[in-house]
Amino acid sequence: MKLGVIFGGNLWRRSSRIRFVWLFFAAAMIMSLPTDPAAGALSATEERGKEIYLTGNSPSGRDITALVGQGLVPTPGSGLPCGTCHGPDGLGRPEGGVVPSNITWGYLTKPYGTVSWDGHLRSTYTPDTLGRAIMLGIDSAGNYLNVSMPRYRIEREDFGDLLAYLKRIETYLDPGLSEERIILGTIVPSTGPLQSLGQAMRAVVEAQLDEINAQGGVYGRKLELEVREADGKTAILEEAKKLGKRAFALVSVLTAGVDDEYAELVEAEGIPTIGPYTVFNRDQDSLQRFSFHLYGGLSIQSRVLVEYAARKLGGQKPRSAVLYLAGPQWAAIAEALQVQALANGWQSPLRIQYASDRMNAGELATRLKDDQVQAVFFFGGPRELLSLAGEAEQSAWAPYLFLSGPLASKEIFELPAIFQDKIFLAYPTVPSDHTQAGVVKFSALQRRRGLTQQHLLAQIGAYSATKILVEGLKRTGRALSREKLIGALEKIYEYETGLTPKLTYGPNRRVGSLGAYVVSVDLEKQAFRAASEWVELKQR
Repeated sequence: MKLGVIFGGNLWRRSSRIRFVWLFFAAAMIMSLPTDPAAGALSATEERGKEIYLTGNSPSGRDITALVGQGLVPTPGSGLPCGTCHGPDGLGRPEGGVVPSNITWGYLTKPYGTVSWDGHLRSTYTPDTLGRAIMLGIDSAGNYLNVSMPRYRIEREDFGDLLAYLKRIETYLDPGLSEERIILGTIVPSTGPLQSLGQAMRAVVEAQLDEINAQGGVYGRKLELEVREADGKTAILEEAKKLGKRAFALVSVLTAGVDDEYAELVEAEGIPTIGPYTVFNRDQDSLQRFSFHLYGGLSIQSRVLVEYAARKLGGQKPRSAVLYLAGPQWAAIAEALQVQALANGWQSPLRIQYASDRMNAGELATRLKDDQVQAVFFFGGPRELLSLAGEAEQSAWAPYLFLSGPLASKEIFELPAIFQDKIFLAYPTVPSDHTQAGVVKFSALQRRRGLTQQHLLAQIGAYSATKILVEGLKRTGRALSREKLIGALEKIYEYETGLTPKLTYGPNRRVGSLGAYVVSVDLEKQAFRAASEWVELKQR
């Protein structure tokens, strides 16, 4: 929304009495706004104003309408929120040859006035002239504001909230920020089988932050980690929402079992999250701004497996099937695989879902053999895989098997010998990603801080996520905000953590390493063998 307003749903009434009443109201409201910039939490009024400013929607549910162009064509305010052009900090963002005004309170009320981008000299804004600019699009010197700036129909209460937020916009700091410190957050399980894994990740993050603080922090600010422990979907989401109001950003949150809901929450709340620990992160085409993943999840691994299979089979168009556990997250993996298969000119794969421990392996093996399936992509448990492979052996049917490495277990080496040289796994990272310098630094951190040697892959994930976050903070500079952090992270290109593939992000990319490696299984030697170099996926 640009600062032009039509008040209460009606055009400016030219009655001098009404004009006097409105300007008296505006002056009283503006002058009553707090003059102390205290960088604490926003008041309820300011919070409502922030929502109006950033989304163009009224928290009360009242309509906000923008009047656009020479003809003042009405359109919903949500289509033209303030922050789109003026930016989340109110400084203005040049776009399409138009330079939106700096609307921070200090700038608007400079005692000597300013010169606008198109050369017009304007005087200091007063409550009266600010009201005129907002109501009619006329600045403090009597010049009409650019026609690109809409005028708005907005109710009095919402307008008051918006003004309250504009008063604070240049001095308000995002949650977890002060002159001396940056509070970061993470969430780990408090009980259960993942508890020790979560604690190992937490210890790595704390160790890194301690060492950074010992060197002076980031631009003089110390980094503090606030840890919340939670179990179960509801508890994790509740703690994430609370933590998002206290911490500037979250890092290495273990989101197992609540992946989609967590991603939706941080988007709705605007909480930057770096390196959430999950195999179910969304595909790179998903619309999300606040979640930055290190690796591609199962959807991306499934696509890499199709790409590798296409190369392995030398351009053949095999009959294929994808078997997956029942549930929407697993179905999304099958959908991504299907799209990639069709892009390679294959027939649409058979899509077969099954409930855990309820797969009829004999019946399924017969069906797939009769359908002449040559390639099976399997996303499920090891018990069902062994059962299916056993039935396949009985019927002398040995298709290629393609699986996700993170889902595989030691039972993979128990598959029948007829599958020798026919089993391939996708991994988002392999030991060859580890540089000598990276290993030395990480090992030294482990020794100095007495870190466990368990859960090394999870530790590496936490370590790399923290490095990316700190790199983003450094690139952002002292004038820090969540939006500026997002912008800095989007500019990271082929960043080397020393323990992962090079990581790249962008405005439309939230997966740092967009691809995977493929390894084969040597059943005779009970070992893995490299089957491919890094398989990079193109941004769709």
